[in-house]
Amino acid sequence: MKAWRRWAIIALFSVALAGCGAAGTPEIAPAATPSESTPSTADTAPPPVSPSPELPDPPPAARAGSMAAQSPESPIALLNPFLELARGDGDSGVQAMVDRGDPSYIPVLVDYLRFSGLLGEDNRNTIIRALFNLSGAAPGELKGSAQFWDWWVRWVGKHSEIQGPQGYHGFKGLLFNRMVDPEQSKFIHSGVASRIRVEEIVWGGVPRDGIPDLINPPVITPREAGYLFDEDRVFGVSFNGEHRAYPLRILNAHEMANDVVGGVPFALAY
Repeated sequence: MKAWRRWAIIALFSVALAGCGAAGTPEIAPAATPSESTPSTADTAPPPVSPSPELPDPPPAARAGSMAAQSPESPIALLNPFLELARGDGDSGVQAMVDRGDPSYIPVLVDYLRFSGLLGEDNRNTIIRALFNLSGAAPGELKGSAQFWDWWVRWVGKHSEIQGPQGYHGFKGLLFNRMVDPEQSKFIHSGVASRIRVEEIVWGGVPRDGIPDLINPPVITPREAGYLFDEDRVFGVSFNGEHRAYPLRILNAHEMANDVVGGVPFALAY
């Protein structure tokens, strides 16, 4: 029997047994329209970053010198090599990281690589070569999966001994503030307390609150759910004799539903 119809029949049958029919038709499927059923970003790789027409310049005092001329512990000093590449001012900052031979710069370079769509192929290859040099773990030529950002994210994840340099948290907040959303700096900043490795935090491809959750969505009966196909899957929830079905392709666009069923508040995450 088709998934959503099976849930609808079970829901109707259960409500009848519970003697709840007097209140009207049972609430089964959340109200939605086909326009809501957009693909989720959860099941796809983060989209590439398209080059923007211009990148905001840092304050004049911060632009006065590159990585080689500033304290390597400064968040802006860690950001400046990326800005240099973006402005076409050379790669001296990245080369300074390589010259120091400090593997703590690997997470910084991986973060650069996430936004390398802005930098052009030559600068992207400069970052990859620097990663090869500092890690000593990847082949010394630009081929295979080791030239992609997600490969290096997994590499960092497998090397818990690699931690970003002092000032790394503040740098990551600055980078996300410029490239993703100013609201991101509220989550990542110098002195932020974290029980996970900040080195493993990545941008998923949307700004803050870019995937709105369903909150107490309105409901309709199975007969009214004309937007569903026979083969559509649903998530079924039952509490205290009340039943609800949440279509998978609706949740795809929201990834979470916060609702109350049978007097029980709950969160459904997908």
